[in-house]
Amino acid sequence: MNRFKHHPESVAWQETDLQAVGLTPEQCTTAVQWVGPDGVVASGSDAAARVLIVAGLPWSLAGRIMFVPGIRAIAQRSYRWVANNRYRFRGDPLPE
Repeated sequence: MNRFKHHPESVAWQETDLQAVGLTPEQCTTAVQWVGPDGVVASGSDAAARVLIVAGLPWSLAGRIMFVPGIRAIAQRSYRWVANNRYRFRGDPLPE
């Protein structure tokens, strides 16, 4: 079942010309990155919010809410906690 109306293209950072999009390997290993069609770069929870915004309703509402001051700070801290603890969650571990 497809839950998103629009799917942004997902590209492995190792297969991307990072310099062309203004990113470094360090940024890509620290957090998920978003490079919009307009060249806007976002990282971490801001990148996740942008994915939700382009996904269409009702997801786009959640993405926009993630940019509200106060909520954005909570989203950023939550993203960082999940990123730092991702190996504690069930599933196959990702290599470092």
